[in-house]
Amino acid sequence: MDSKKLNSLFPTGHLADEKDATDDHFAIPTDQGLFLIAKKDLSSKEQALLALFAPQKAKDNPARNHPWYRILFENEPVELTTPVRIIQIRLRTHGLFMQKEWESEINDMFLQLADTFFISPNDMILIEEKADTNYPVEEIFGLFQALDSDFDLYTQVFVGAFHHETNSLAANFQEEQRIFHSERNANTRTKAFSFTRSAISYFINDAVKANPLMNSLYREWFSDPEMVAILTALWQSQGNVSSAAKELFLHRNTVLYRIDKFQDATRLDLKNMDDLFFCHLLIDVFSEQ
Repeated sequence: MDSKKLNSLFPTGHLADEKDATDDHFAIPTDQGLFLIAKKDLSSKEQALLALFAPQKAKDNPARNHPWYRILFENEPVELTTPVRIIQIRLRTHGLFMQKEWESEINDMFLQLADTFFISPNDMILIEEKADTNYPVEEIFGLFQALDSDFDLYTQVFVGAFHHETNSLAANFQEEQRIFHSERNANTRTKAFSFTRSAISYFINDAVKANPLMNSLYREWFSDPEMVAILTALWQSQGNVSSAAKELFLHRNTVLYRIDKFQDATRLDLKNMDDLFFCHLLIDVFSEQ
């Protein structure tokens, strides 16, 4: 928040260190540090409004006792010796939730956790340091799938990118939070959210959907469901025709014949990964409609 604007709105306030904050003040994080405003100088409406922006005290918000909470949510400085990634978990419980046992299982599985904490009753954060023992993203999703079965839960998991720049760490995490929130709302039945897949969807999908040219090309190129299935399998197999044919239970020559017909009609070259990605993007965006 802009400290100058706050000062113009509340001239009795001032910048100060956290040690100067007391229960008699509102402490608002700004670009220049904490801005303190004495409650006695405020009306009841002003106090109610500022309460929306003031961070909770540690006694009201146990997560604030975690150093990584203060790093990510309050921009507290951090010295990184190794890159970290943030795994976000949205949790839905059914009846009795054995939370301590569940958290213990997570700590046993992830060997490089720097910190874990809940930021709400249904949202948990894992801070994982980079190491040779990190699980691949797909294995992480599989682990939480197994935990859901064991503990009768429904979790949606977002695995962020590894970050090593300390100055932009909090801002990068907050952007990942927005991506997860947006994609989770748009895909309520999806449980696994990788950073790359979610970022592509978050930044590109709406623009593609709104573009008349992209709409037209999708209708012209992908009216045949069988060709859509072939292109999807071809993308998933990184352009390998034999692997795509095996996945579809089709003869390789059949797949080649269909690809040749598609390329002749569109003048695309599906051996070119740019052309194949373009097809994948259109199918991925518009097949959801």
